[in-house]
Amino acid sequence: MKIPLPKPSLIRSFALASLLTIAFITGFQVAVQWVLLSEDFLEWERTSGADAIRAQASASLRGEDFVRWDTAEAQTRFEQFFQRALLNPEVLRVKVYNADMQVVWSDEPRLRGARFPDNAHLARALQGQTVAHVERSKKPENLYERHFGQAVELYIPVAFSTGRTPGLAAVAGVVEVYKNPARVLANLSRGRWAIIGASLAGALVLYAALFGIVRRASRQLDAQRQDLERQTEALGAANRELRATQEQLRAAERLAAIGEVSAAVAHGIRNPLANIRASAQVALDTTEGSPGVAKYLGTITAEVDRLDRWLRSLLDAVRPFELRLGRVDAGRLIEDLLGLLRERVAQGQIKLEVALAPDLPALTADGVQLEQALLGVLENALDALGPGGTLRVRTARVDGLGFPAVQVSVEDDGEGIPADRLRQVFEPFFTTKSKGTGLGLAIARKIVEGHGGRITIESAPASGTTIRIVLPVERSAAPTA
Repeated sequence: MKIPLPKPSLIRSFALASLLTIAFITGFQVAVQWVLLSEDFLEWERTSGADAIRAQASASLRGEDFVRWDTAEAQTRFEQFFQRALLNPEVLRVKVYNADMQVVWSDEPRLRGARFPDNAHLARALQGQTVAHVERSKKPENLYERHFGQAVELYIPVAFSTGRTPGLAAVAGVVEVYKNPARVLANLSRGRWAIIGASLAGALVLYAALFGIVRRASRQLDAQRQDLERQTEALGAANRELRATQEQLRAAERLAAIGEVSAAVAHGIRNPLANIRASAQVALDTTEGSPGVAKYLGTITAEVDRLDRWLRSLLDAVRPFELRLGRVDAGRLIEDLLGLLRERVAQGQIKLEVALAPDLPALTADGVQLEQALLGVLENALDALGPGGTLRVRTARVDGLGFPAVQVSVEDDGEGIPADRLRQVFEPFFTTKSKGTGLGLAIARKIVEGHGGRITIESAPASGTTIRIVLPVERSAAPTA
């Protein structure tokens, strides 16, 4: 049994592939936009926030305060600068470094005088760069800021004019400001969710649009595939019908050729046979007192009769015949045939099982031809059985064909027929037995199909053979063969 393979689904494949692709692109886009947004907020701190601190430092401090930072005047100015810085509620801590990376002032007195030469951000600020980043207070200079947790760190270079070259200012020190990140993080969070929402909305719109396009294309492909399957099935049916027609044509041509030859042979043989039989019969009637001669003459007569029957069977198999239709009781016909064969069944020690349906309708058929067909099938089954074999004959009414019909089944439990030879059993002169003409089933098929019926065979080695004949109740009700 051929198991049909599942057909690949374009929509299912696209849905999975596009979903993964769009999810990856959306995730990558969100990550990139998040990084850019974070950098934009920090850039704002490096510009606007740093400019405000730088302006306060320039207004409150002097260049020498970063050199002589431990004087009372310098510390006072640093304190004033810190108070101005505290006007921004986000400021948590202020550190002021000189050019030697030394803390010259801080609102945390324990840091004053400490040096942090390994601070890379401070080194960049001393070179004139404003540095802004989010810090988690893990560096050595953050020893007293651990309780802040996460904070925005700003390193702001402070420059004062040297007075020797107009317009030229030198970096005197760096102001480090720790700011509460709540506002920045809130803005970043809003921006992040806005990015995620916009990206998801865009991804859903894109996915829906692509899914709709692919769905329409998939439906068109499915319709084309189904149409192609229908055309392929129709072409296969037409091809099978053509092969059957060709086979029937070849069989008809073969039978026509055989018929011509058989008619010529039969015409040439039957007249001499009639003369031989007549002479043997006359000799037999006039022979007296010679049992041996009478025996041989009887043998001649029997063999001539057997040869004549064979010639009639040959002609019946190959020449057209005309049906003489009448009402035929199939059950009674089978009972009569089994009565004729009962002696042979008994002699062959064959078990006979008969199941005839009691309510079979009468057939419109040629009783003589139908009797010949059924007799050929029954004799063929008996030939296949040895002593102890079983012959089963059944009849039944068939109602699922679009017209009322009668089925006759003849089953034997003989040796069966190999599969490679099963297709030949209805061909003229084909036989698997050492005796017989090979015309019984060929004649049976010709008669059954002439009545608008069909005959089928099922067989396998060591499993016996079953022949089923289906005949329409009314010959005109069935399609012609």
